[in-house]
Amino acid sequence: MSGSASALGDATFLSALLDTLIPSSGKRGMPGAGGLGIERDVAASIAADSAAGLPVGGWLEALYAGTPGFATLPAAERTGAVEAHAATNPAAMQALLRRVYLAYYQHPTVLVAIGEPPRPPFPEGFELEPSDPELLAALKPRQK
Repeated sequence: MSGSASALGDATFLSALLDTLIPSSGKRGMPGAGGLGIERDVAASIAADSAAGLPVGGWLEALYAGTPGFATLPAAERTGAVEAHAATNPAAMQALLRRVYLAYYQHPTVLVAIGEPPRPPFPEGFELEPSDPELLAALKPRQK
């Protein structure tokens, strides 16, 4: 790159974009995605994906270049810009949303807001019901 700013390198742009995609919800106590600090995770996920990363990165660069001052726009104008831009490449938008949702719903603050423990499911795991030995007994005769 020639030293110019890029969408993936601009945390302010990414934070505003994340808040546009997943705004906070006061009614349900859900935080906006832009205030969680997941910008780097989303950018790294896009940059590391050799298959879908290029289309998503290009889509973001076009939004970034085509909407100067995106981060300073009112929320409604940001939403309009994203929706208009999404119509140009819906597949890139879906690939971006998949990355954003994965990072968002793994964040401890979001996990607490949805009533889950603020930790990954493993290695501690979740409580499982004891298995039924009769189910295993039915499989034993098939053993080689």
